Amino acid sequence: MQKYIISLAILVFSGFQVWGQTSKFTTAVQSALVQLDTAKNAAQFTAAGNTFTRIAAAETKEWLPDYYAAYAQLIAGFITTKTDMDKGQQLMDQAQTSLQAAQKKATQPADLSEIAVLQAYILIGKVTEDPMAKGGELSPKIFAELGKAAAMNPANPRAPMIQGMFTLNMPEFYGGGAKNAKPLFEKAQLLFDAEKNQDIRPDWGAKQNAEFLAKASNP
Repeated sequence: MQKYIISLAILVFSGFQVWGQTSKFTTAVQSALVQLDTAKNAAQFTAAGNTFTRIAAAETKEWLPDYYAAYAQLIAGFITTKTDMDKGQQLMDQAQTSLQAAQKKATQPADLSEIAVLQAYILIGKVTEDPMAKGGELSPKIFAELGKAAAMNPANPRAPMIQGMFTLNMPEFYGGGAKNAKPLFEKAQLLFDAEKNQDIRPDWGAKQNAEFLAKASNP
């Protein structure tokens, strides 16, 4: 009986330790997400990415910090390419490295779906370096990643949104343009409306999708 009580006490104590660690991790990510959500320029997105990188270094088994670091670096890259293409592409490369780290840690289909979407997004970022040359080279890979994302989690609204975004900016000759992009944004909108509170899981894109849908509806 005494051994049973001791074992139970160890089990309960261990449970409190795990809960405490989980709570600390969640709090750290929530705080970093506030920094990410309020970022307005490349420097602020880069700073948010650095915060997530530090969390990733401390939480070596969690995929989300690396994922969010990649997302922040990617957005910083898109902003930076408008004035400095080389530096912007360096940020895209950093995003790729961070995403690869996240991919090594993720195991669940829904998690891998989010990673596939972000991989497609990064590839779109690489296309901006030379749209004429890299568009044809990378487009099949982009659509393949988005297909994987949708297959692994059909409820993921970011997959049709990113596909719509890419389609909207493609020449109509290749199946792009507003007419072909609009149904993708409409599908994404339905999925965003159905998406439940994600807590610290990825839930970005709803506002951007609404803006893209409006643009595709009034080309």
